[in-house]
Amino acid sequence: MRREDMLEAMRALLELDAAKSTTLGDDVVTLDAARFCDVDVLNRERETLFLKYPQVVAMSVDLAPGHYSTQSVAGIPVILTRDGDGGFHAFLNACRHRGTTVAQGCGKARRLTCPWHAWSYDLRGTLVGVAHAPTFGDIDKTINGLIELPSAERHGLLFVVPTPGEDIDVDTALAELGPELADLGFDSLHPVRQRTAEVDINWKLANDTGFELYHVAYLHKDSVGAANIGNTGLYRQYGFNHRMTALSPAARDMVNAPDDQWDPMDYLQFIYNIFPSTGLVVAGPMVALTRLDPGPTPNTSSFRFTSYSWTPIDNDDTRAGAEMLNEFLFNVVLNEDFPTAARTQVNLETGLLEQLLVGRNEPAIANAHASYDAVLNANNPLVTR
Repeated sequence: MRREDMLEAMRALLELDAAKSTTLGDDVVTLDAARFCDVDVLNRERETLFLKYPQVVAMSVDLAPGHYSTQSVAGIPVILTRDGDGGFHAFLNACRHRGTTVAQGCGKARRLTCPWHAWSYDLRGTLVGVAHAPTFGDIDKTINGLIELPSAERHGLLFVVPTPGEDIDVDTALAELGPELADLGFDSLHPVRQRTAEVDINWKLANDTGFELYHVAYLHKDSVGAANIGNTGLYRQYGFNHRMTALSPAARDMVNAPDDQWDPMDYLQFIYNIFPSTGLVVAGPMVALTRLDPGPTPNTSSFRFTSYSWTPIDNDDTRAGAEMLNEFLFNVVLNEDFPTAARTQVNLETGLLEQLLVGRNEPAIANAHASYDAVLNANNPLVTR
């Protein structure tokens, strides 16, 4: 994002703050409980929004040449690799012999070797070694490599569609957001740490916790609340994706200061959602990448949180500070946002709370759910206006 765009956002936020307002949607919206509790809804979402739509799986800087990493994407075991020439690949994490996972965790390797019978694959997925080949029998190595998944690399982000043979069109999925992400310079980031958690919340309900600033001054009053002006945000859509911009109270002191004497990134926080469930927080001290995957039941999901530093982590003090911030922010979400949403989940499952209300000051939530429905092409959308 260009400096002039940041300054424009800051001025707009200061005007909203002075008016004690925020970006407003057209109407109050209701969300039916079935959206968060129904098994058929979950199955359709998983099939269409996750298994056939590009998912952000990592930053480019997470995967150096000659390295691999593993993760689950909507329940699909995936291996990510970068070959010696820098090419990015994604595969089903399954040996073609007896099907167990080939790799665990992450690391550097010339070959990925299955722990069960020592079949080995190079980082392009080619089957290169069959243990005791003369006794195994004839096999065509050229057609028994790892099962490749559609993958792409754009703007410092790695994308995967976790279904073989599907098309992957990241540029169309990102819409107008692509050029903005390209300007942010993610290739200069330094990975800090990744954390994961299984939570007892529907993935959309968990996602919604990061889609509004209405709650910040209340739920987070003793953590991050003081760093943000609550219920004041700038909202913008990019196709099915969106961005919220939050403002620090310290920005009020800069109203009359010359623009060339301060850095707007010291006062702004850009909170992106890359459809369907990737969160991207861009701020002066750090960047955080999150993803929520649907669990096996409507009231479960998997949360992945990774933070990055803009500055090199080249000594123990820098490492300690970056990891402390990582732990702090992860715990805010895990111990404040998610337990609150989990209590909502329980109430929805009673059948007595039939709908949730979404205010005009929460446009990201309303538009996110409308976007889910647009992609699902439901005959009876669960959003009413």
